[in-house]
Amino acid sequence: MRTATLGPAERAEALAAMAERELDVLVVGAGVVGAGTALDAVTRGLSTGIVEARDWASGTSSRSSKLIHGGLRYLEMLDFALVREALKERGLLLERLAPHLVKPVPFLYPLQHKGWERFYAGSGVALYDAMSLSSGHGRGLPVHRHLSRKGALRVAPCLRKDALVGALQYYDAQMDDARFVTTLVRTAASYGAKAASRARVTGFLREGERVVGARVQDVEAGAAYEIRAKQIVNATGVWTDDTQALIGERGQFHVRASKGIHLVVPKDRIHSTTGLILRTEKSVLFVIPWGRHWIVGTTDTDWDLDKAHPPPPAPTSTTSWST
Repeated sequence: MRTATLGPAERAEALAAMAERELDVLVVGAGVVGAGTALDAVTRGLSTGIVEARDWASGTSSRSSKLIHGGLRYLEMLDFALVREALKERGLLLERLAPHLVKPVPFLYPLQHKGWERFYAGSGVALYDAMSLSSGHGRGLPVHRHLSRKGALRVAPCLRKDALVGALQYYDAQMDDARFVTTLVRTAASYGAKAASRARVTGFLREGERVVGARVQDVEAGAAYEIRAKQIVNATGVWTDDTQALIGERGQFHVRASKGIHLVVPKDRIHSTTGLILRTEKSVLFVIPWGRHWIVGTTDTDWDLDKAHPPPPAPTSTTSWST
């Protein structure tokens, strides 16, 4: 396995090298998309640089639900192509690409109606397993199983007895999202990519209608660099519009920021040996095991305030919780 050091000396060397010679590709933003883009570019033989205004994966890519899933709920929307692709990628991550970071995790889906719901949900989960196996990379996960109410309460005693008539248990996968992104950056660096965190793009260099480089501020040392590149990739996620605005014109893509909230609950507060997936009025709610905690979420609401540190809303008198 290839690896590289991303220390202070390597960072300073990377910034100096990027400013010294024109790159084929400069990637702005080091979340999972930017890190993956840099790795893809450098392994194709292109001279590549990647800069990040804060730390690797400091934005959305370290604040996910920690899941690598095939999108079970998208089967209900008949989006088979999306599910097939996601299941293939899940299998590759489990078996070949990052088995040290990705692991199976069980989920329990409680059934509330006798007969038809078990057939309906069971058919969907069976198709999910079949599509996983047909991808050629799905043998790293157990297949689903049907449970009676007694069996479901045995693995998840936290559930109310009157809230279910049985359950289905199936498997997806989870990962340490920030470590995964850091691994991508380190691997790209091992192939020769120049990588610098805490390096903020403050403007772009133009020749006529072409963008030919970026002005980069070293947030740590205060130095400024001009980094020239044949191609600039904007991989700044919810900051896409802000980055595009530095050029002085509106880009082809507009990103609408949204805020997802997860509750982090100590493991001993929810008595269960399995994760849970529960239906809500608009979507689904995951209860995901994560070390000594459970991650419960997520919401999805529009957000137009601070993107770097979005706070949860203050509780209101209408807020209520039930177990």
